[in-house]
Amino acid sequence: MNKSLNILFICFVALLVISCVNAANDNPNNSDDISNYQISSDLSNTEIQTMLDNAKEGDQFEFTDREYKNISLVVDKKLNIVSKKNSNIHTSNKIADKARNLGLNNSFGFYFTSNSGGSFLYGLTIISNSDYGIVVDKSDNTTIKNVVIKNGNVGILVKNSNNADIIQNNISKANSNSIHLENVSKSIISKNTISYNGRSGIHASNIYYCNVTNNTVHHNKFNGISLYNKTTGNIIKFNLAYENPNGIYINSQSDFDVVNSNTFTKNRRNTDYELGAFESGNGLLFGADFKTAKEGKSSRLEVKYNVLTHNEGYQAKNNPDLPTFKLGDNWFDSTDDENTFVCPMLLAGIMKMGTISVKNGFGLQMYDTNGEAVTEFGTFDTTVNVNGNQYTAKFVNGKAIIDANLDPDKEYEIEVIIGDKPVKFTYRTSSGDKNDESDSQTSTDGDFGINHHDFIDAMGNDASKGVGNSENGTSSAHFANSEQSGAHGTNASGNFQDSSDNGDSVLTNGNANAGDSSKGE
Repeated sequence: MNKSLNILFICFVALLVISCVNAANDNPNNSDDISNYQISSDLSNTEIQTMLDNAKEGDQFEFTDREYKNISLVVDKKLNIVSKKNSNIHTSNKIADKARNLGLNNSFGFYFTSNSGGSFLYGLTIISNSDYGIVVDKSDNTTIKNVVIKNGNVGILVKNSNNADIIQNNISKANSNSIHLENVSKSIISKNTISYNGRSGIHASNIYYCNVTNNTVHHNKFNGISLYNKTTGNIIKFNLAYENPNGIYINSQSDFDVVNSNTFTKNRRNTDYELGAFESGNGLLFGADFKTAKEGKSSRLEVKYNVLTHNEGYQAKNNPDLPTFKLGDNWFDSTDDENTFVCPMLLAGIMKMGTISVKNGFGLQMYDTNGEAVTEFGTFDTTVNVNGNQYTAKFVNGKAIIDANLDPDKEYEIEVIIGDKPVKFTYRTSSGDKNDESDSQTSTDGDFGINHHDFIDAMGNDASKGVGNSENGTSSAHFANSEQSGAHGTNASGNFQDSSDNGDSVLTNGNANAGDSSKGE
């Protein structure tokens, strides 16, 4: 009896194993069932498209040769498309049969449809002869990574999609926008290098809860980053935008957006700029359709801890049709209110620089107007002269530390170049470990260098004095520009009354035609 039961049990286990194996084989996402296709350059675009159409969900296509011509492929299921040889994909300027059958009216290199969610494109160089290098349309959880795109009209268009990852790509020389986002949410645009494009580096319209971070955007003909229509809950941080007409252009109804710890520097005036030459050359520019909540509301746009320096127009500029707007604390390459070059319709908290002591070297630290050390901050370099030697101090996360082999038993006179002016500090190194920072007991020589014991009064006491001095540190924490300021504006302390609201007196509703007329259809 027991023997019969054992035989029955063994048979049952065998049947269960066979059933599990069959179930695994029926699962298209099972790794054991994924096919790997090698795509050689002797295949035509039609042949490659047929292979894509006949593939299973999750299959991988690897481009194995160096050059491919006249490519225009529709990805209509979840696929991985990769190259380990940095294959050059020359796209077609014609609409392929597959695209025409789907009712698509533009040419492209790769088009990810609503059925392609979860796809992955990696390691290709796309030389575009098309309207778009890559289109992601209603395709969620799609990743574009380590792709180079050159030429064409638009580099990457992402529209009507969620959770797209556009990461570590290099996009240049598009006739229009490099990365164009339209109706996109919960997506990551990060660590891309974007340059020499005919319009904006990153154009975003109706984006929600996206992270636009750590991108380098330069030498574009319109703006580094442009925001239109509605933007909600987006984090725009740690981007570097330079040599554009404007670093960032905000022309949206902005709710819960954060524009913090970016570096907008050396953006230049452009006589051919479509909004007018005097609307160019700014680190930050608000457009006529900008709208946000009143001061104190949680949904109000936050702009702080950015580096806004060496821009040819204003470091930050408001639109003349809008109410005065209050920025947070930012660095303007100035420790006083006379040289920040913020336009008269913006109020700005001016961050301060102080010293911190480190073993055998010296350190610099950025502080907000309350005297608190800032740990998230844009990046910039400045020159420091110590004991006849010159060093470059690079700020990372609000701090710059330089090994200079200084004697802890001596005091040194150091010069920090701020706004092309030397600011002198008397400095003593720490006797502790190099990373064990301590007060330096620094004193300053001059009208506007301060250490971290000397800060402007955050409540605006003695505002009539303008610049704070190193003896009493009293001045206004926020500065409004004088009406007699000249071309750039000379900041003068004053009381702040925020008149921004929900847009009753402003052009606030935005429209689909704001900014770039291309909707990416």
